[in-house]
Amino acid sequence: MNFQFSRKRAVKNMSVKSVLLMCMVASLVFVAGCFDDSEKAAEVKAIPLKVVKVGVEDFPVMGSYVAQVEAKKTVEIRSRVEGYLKSRHFDEGELVDKDQLLFVIDPRPYNEALNKADAELARSRAQLAKATTDYNRFKTLFEQGAVSRDEYDTKATDKQVLEAQLSNSKASVKEARLNVAFTKIESPMTGIIGRTQANLGALIAKESTLLATVSDVKNIYVNFSIPEREYLLTVKDMDERRQNGEPQRTQELQIVLADGKLFDQNGTFSMADRAVDSTTGTLGLRAEFPNPEQLLRDGQYAKVIVLLKNFKNALVVPARALLDIQGRKSVLTVATNGTVIERVVDVAFANDQSAVIEKGLKEGDLIIADGVNKIRPGTVVAPEVVGAETSNTETAKPE
Repeated sequence: MNFQFSRKRAVKNMSVKSVLLMCMVASLVFVAGCFDDSEKAAEVKAIPLKVVKVGVEDFPVMGSYVAQVEAKKTVEIRSRVEGYLKSRHFDEGELVDKDQLLFVIDPRPYNEALNKADAELARSRAQLAKATTDYNRFKTLFEQGAVSRDEYDTKATDKQVLEAQLSNSKASVKEARLNVAFTKIESPMTGIIGRTQANLGALIAKESTLLATVSDVKNIYVNFSIPEREYLLTVKDMDERRQNGEPQRTQELQIVLADGKLFDQNGTFSMADRAVDSTTGTLGLRAEFPNPEQLLRDGQYAKVIVLLKNFKNALVVPARALLDIQGRKSVLTVATNGTVIERVVDVAFANDQSAVIEKGLKEGDLIIADGVNKIRPGTVVAPEVVGAETSNTETAKPE
């Protein structure tokens, strides 16, 4: 009886062990199945995504600005005497030479005034000659005691008064001759003369009536304004070159005319305004251009094109790849295992199309350029490298 009890107990123990063993095997099979499912799920979750490979290239930053042409020198022609306009001696819009006769004011009143002044001068000389003779005679008589001191002093005073009168007469003659000369109005310089502003026979007011305008357009100024940030970019580039012992770039500018064509002459910087315009945040600049064919005219509009800075061997990425979170710039990169990683970068320069990366990336890195706001770091992707669409032809915004 005891034997049967022990046998039953042994059979029961074996049954329990068998059940446990079967459970363990089932668990292992289940776990193995889970790993297989996880691997398959990971493969399924890898999102196909187009990426851009970071490349190295020279990146010239060009600026384009609306400009206005200004004659290097412009003079308004006005009469220095009053009178009626007698004649004109030029064709409107033509090139006139320095000292070329332009207008004549009726000189007859001034010739008459000159004749009167000459006559007054002759009279003054005659009076002074007589007064000088009287003075010399009375001086001798005074020394001999033949005349009184008062008589001698009177002759001396008369002589001094007539000497002053002679000087005044000479000045009047000189002024009358100048007025006669001023009736002939000559060009103060070589340049293009504009329309006549007064008709023949019109009464011309002294220093008031505008007769015409002459502009020297052999060399011209081109005035334009540059945003403060782009001005600072250029200045910093100059400082970097100076610190590195590199020669400064020759700043040659080009202008595009209203017909969309480039002007065939290059210009150079002439000057910068003393201060930035606080209302627009721009700094006024002036360039000088040769104008041998007089194609450019005063007041004409054009577009200035200038090289602000040339980034050598720069890391250039599409501007749309940048993430800006509270002033911190970053990009999404793809690791070798396909995981998306966010990297903080320093942007040296950016425009609407391109960005120059100073720190945070290296050549060959894969970055996400499209849909960056929809991808999160840690996402597994299947990257497909496509060409980057970058451009440096537009005026850019320095960061």
